[in-house]
Amino acid sequence: MLYLSADIIFPVSGGPRRESVLVLTDEGVVEGIFTLEELQHKRHEIRFYKGMLCPGFVNTHCHLELSWAKGMIDEGKGLDSFVRQLESVRKTVPAEQVQQSIVRAASEMEGSGIVATADIANGAQTIPYKSSSANYFHTFIEVFGSDPAYAATINERALGLKQEFESRLPVGRVSIVPHATYSLSEELFRLVAAEDTGTIKSIHHQENEDENHFFWDGSGPIALRRKAFNPHLPPYPGTGKRPMQSIARFFNPDQKLLLVHNTVSQPEDIAFVQRYFAQPYWCLCPNANLYIENRLPQPDYFRQQQCIITLGTDSLASNHQLSILSEMKTICTHFPNIPLAEVLQWATLNGARFLGLESTLGSFDAGKSPGVVLIENADIQQPGLLAESISTLLIPAQP
Repeated sequence: MLYLSADIIFPVSGGPRRESVLVLTDEGVVEGIFTLEELQHKRHEIRFYKGMLCPGFVNTHCHLELSWAKGMIDEGKGLDSFVRQLESVRKTVPAEQVQQSIVRAASEMEGSGIVATADIANGAQTIPYKSSSANYFHTFIEVFGSDPAYAATINERALGLKQEFESRLPVGRVSIVPHATYSLSEELFRLVAAEDTGTIKSIHHQENEDENHFFWDGSGPIALRRKAFNPHLPPYPGTGKRPMQSIARFFNPDQKLLLVHNTVSQPEDIAFVQRYFAQPYWCLCPNANLYIENRLPQPDYFRQQQCIITLGTDSLASNHQLSILSEMKTICTHFPNIPLAEVLQWATLNGARFLGLESTLGSFDAGKSPGVVLIENADIQQPGLLAESISTLLIPAQP
């Protein structure tokens, strides 16, 4: 048996525990959390850590295949500039460098405490790493294309890539998903939404105001990009509606759907999604939002409507590290009204629920094997995170 103690233990499914001990089997399965008094006879076996213990983190939005782009994209230039810069350098990187960057980034990510990841893929580059990793990955095969004439071809290509992943990875860990609200033709949206209706899906949503302008009247940088890639298509006329109001009809309302970024989402956008979908999840990637747009979503908008919030890192093209702790620190710094215990739930149990792993990950409930993370250099009194706080995976998860 393992007996772990710290200044504070965050079970996530309950309040913070002080002067307590987390007891696990040698395989990492939680037996329970007990007081020091209850385990007085085991005092010599208890390992004490200065800091906080919490379950392993869940990263619900990552682009591991873009790890080669670290430091290559200018900060603060906006999403349109980000997309154009990424496209200009994407094909210049040797395959060996791509693989090395994936291994390095994933190893750092997992070492910092991430035990499960929902990862976007546009190609097969991450298959070698995922097929050998003990960590849990769900891969979203991402599709986009505004020309309806190519919808069937794009969908077939995605199905082929999905089969390639499934031939090397456990069953049920791959889904085909739309890239964003604005980047698919109606024909392609219908094909993607109809595929694997029982699996989880994600979509980039309201990363900046360009998306709102595009759907309202067909104007702005997205419209210009669409024209540049598809000069033969007629201009998009707009719908006079908000993004999700414009495309939700393509989805089954019972679909478990993760909306990613939500940087400029307003209460009316959130209310519509909460009404339309039975299982909506909202992923915040604050560091990427600051990197690209120098702007943050408003967590209180989602909290006020009892949304299920999760956290993501996005990619090293738009972030300095793939660290859920770093995302938490950014939220706690800019929104100090939100308790650390709540942000920890976003980083652990809520993500596990989205991935369908809540029976094994996300909290220190008995019978789970969520992994154990140590957060050091934290504010133990408040409790809270500091700029110098770091996280380390002590015990691996068993998803």
